[in-house]
Amino acid sequence: MAVLLTAILFLSALSSTAFAATKVSFPFTPISAASLPWWIAKESRYYEKYGLDVDMIYVGASPVIIQAMLGGQAGVGAGGGPPLVSNILQGGDVVQVATTVPYAIQSLIVKPEIRTPTDLSGKKIGISRLGAIPHFTLQAIVKLHNVQGINLVQTGTTTQAITSLSQGLVDGIITSAPFTFRLMKDGYRELVSPKDFKKAGVEFLIQGLVARKSYAVRNREVVIGMIKATMEGIKQIFVNEKHAKAVLAKYTRQTDPDILDQTHKFALDIFVKDPTVTPPSIQPIVQQSAQFNLVDAKLAGSTPIAAYYDNSYVDEIKKSGWLADLWR
Repeated sequence: MAVLLTAILFLSALSSTAFAATKVSFPFTPISAASLPWWIAKESRYYEKYGLDVDMIYVGASPVIIQAMLGGQAGVGAGGGPPLVSNILQGGDVVQVATTVPYAIQSLIVKPEIRTPTDLSGKKIGISRLGAIPHFTLQAIVKLHNVQGINLVQTGTTTQAITSLSQGLVDGIITSAPFTFRLMKDGYRELVSPKDFKKAGVEFLIQGLVARKSYAVRNREVVIGMIKATMEGIKQIFVNEKHAKAVLAKYTRQTDPDILDQTHKFALDIFVKDPTVTPPSIQPIVQQSAQFNLVDAKLAGSTPIAAYYDNSYVDEIKKSGWLADLWR
């Protein structure tokens, strides 16, 4: 009897080990609608569905995510934009493996007395961190409207940026939904919107999944599982409005029904149903990073666009028919 019990316990332990979920550290940013698919994946247990035990770690700026990944603290993370380009041109191996948002979705929110881009001269504008997406967005505004004399202030997280604005430490901040809607409801002005960027042709991949090549090669199923869970999260935005709003409210701490409704509609407009990374979504980042002197222009010009992404994971998912089945 004792021998039989020992055997059962051994087989039970063996079975538990065999089916144990793979632990994954997942640094992400920002706290806004752009992160909604990952929050939904967490709340809906989609990560577990694909054998992943995901520890979501909020990081205040995308360059810090890339740095953490290059330092071995994570193999996969959220990101895109200038930090991705900079890392490749500096010899890093973090590449884009999926797209969720391939265009500019941030706004410049300012004090009500600032009425035109010309009024920005001499003003303090808050960005999360130098080299992050908000910095890139503000640089695009400067170029678009030929504004001189803006003073950059690194404000850190979204919460810190909003606090800086409310306390008068800055005159405006770069942020996105739902906080754009909240701030406008509180009397602040949206001076430049995502629609303005789109109209001016300022489009670039700002959000998606990135992975270290060295990690992804050894953990291909993890990367594929993360992409699948993310896409399931995106689908829920389209088919389950109530759940999407509930998750949005939980993670952004917004409870105003009107703001949640506006943010959900915003989310329906920004997320793609096909996560394939396209060269046209990367090329503007490279070009503008060089123009803004964020990277070496000569090196950027000689580096092929294909160096910044790897679509093999998405291609495998699409070839299996999984993505087409998801959207049926």
